Amino acid sequence: MADYPQTGITNRPPEHLILATFRFVHQDAEAARASLRALSGVVERELRSELDRTNPLEAKEIPSEETGELGFEDDYDRAHLTITLGISSSGFEHLGVVEENRPQDLRPIPWEQLGQAPTNPDAGDLVLQICADNLYVCEHVVRRVEEELGHEFSLVATTIGSQRYNSRPGRTSKREGRALIGFLDGTSNLDPRNSPEDAALVFIDPSRVGEYPPNPPTGELPGPSPYGGEGAPGPRFPELHPVPTREPDWAAGGTYMTVRTSTFETNPWDDLSQNAQERSVGRFKVTGASLDLEDKDPLLNDEPKFATEQGNQEVALAAHIRKSNPRGGEEDAKRRIFRRGYPLIAPADGALRRGLVFIAFARTISTQFEFIFRAWIRNPDFPAPGTGEDALLFGTLPEQILGGGYYFVPPLEHKTKPWTWRLPV
Repeated sequence: MADYPQTGITNRPPEHLILATFRFVHQDAEAARASLRALSGVVERELRSELDRTNPLEAKEIPSEETGELGFEDDYDRAHLTITLGISSSGFEHLGVVEENRPQDLRPIPWEQLGQAPTNPDAGDLVLQICADNLYVCEHVVRRVEEELGHEFSLVATTIGSQRYNSRPGRTSKREGRALIGFLDGTSNLDPRNSPEDAALVFIDPSRVGEYPPNPPTGELPGPSPYGGEGAPGPRFPELHPVPTREPDWAAGGTYMTVRTSTFETNPWDDLSQNAQERSVGRFKVTGASLDLEDKDPLLNDEPKFATEQGNQEVALAAHIRKSNPRGGEEDAKRRIFRRGYPLIAPADGALRRGLVFIAFARTISTQFEFIFRAWIRNPDFPAPGTGEDALLFGTLPEQILGGGYYFVPPLEHKTKPWTWRLPV
């Protein structure tokens, strides 16, 4: 069985994102599967630039099949459109997939354990990640689902993201791409498109599940600590979700998708000194180099000193780059995730709302995103007792969580047909 990952994961990120979550209207498995087949047909037509027909002269008294914002001619420019499908745990339940044949690390996102309270906790049954260089093209996908499949799916939530860079000719390069807080973003990210080792951390291979890093014991880490230098006290860990011990064969080439949409107040952030901002992030703002290196452009992609000198605290223990990727050894390297988020910019109550549509892909949830967030970022006793939580996310730039969820992105049956999602019978 070939493993063909979906598009919209390793490709160059287009400029615009619409993230849309849906629920099945029909709850029985046969009807839900029929709804999914109908959605596949809509996605196929969108990805083939095929529009519906407008009404002939004698039939204008009824609604037109085609909404018309993209015109009425087929073969229009799709602007590098990708449509990526993710299915939540409730989605697999409605599809009638028995537990032993479901993705083994998929479950509802545990907001309480993450210590967060979203304004909309409903993750829906499905998520569509719709990306293109033309927002009209993205909008047409959602509108077509609403118009043609409104009796099959109910829309739960939508979020619009705008990419900070685009690597196509004539666009802003990745090297110049900055987050809304002004720091270079995407530093130290995985590169599954060009690195087989990184791809192995993103896409599932059922034969390699035994390589997943184990959970540390609850409480203080026994033995010498890999963090903080010689003689440093070991971190304390919370009780974590069990690591999966198997994955079904059909899931090969699939990946888990974590979504968190959030906003943050930029005015208090902008009023901080540059030194304070850099300390909370752990990098120089202009060059992007780690604070324990020189403030020079060529050092952007160099490993921080603390990677080999854990006792070096020129980058504070609670700094974001250290809490999210402490580089304490081989097992830490296996916990990295592939981030593919989009900045969020939207009006709200007469002001401008700024934030992030955080999207990450990984071969697990428990050993990667959730471990990073619960065992490192939110753990006040990591990498040493009394360190505190992440200085950026829970200090200088606190977030308001809007929503999100855990999803499984199934592989494709046919590599060149990105609407042929593989699912168990």
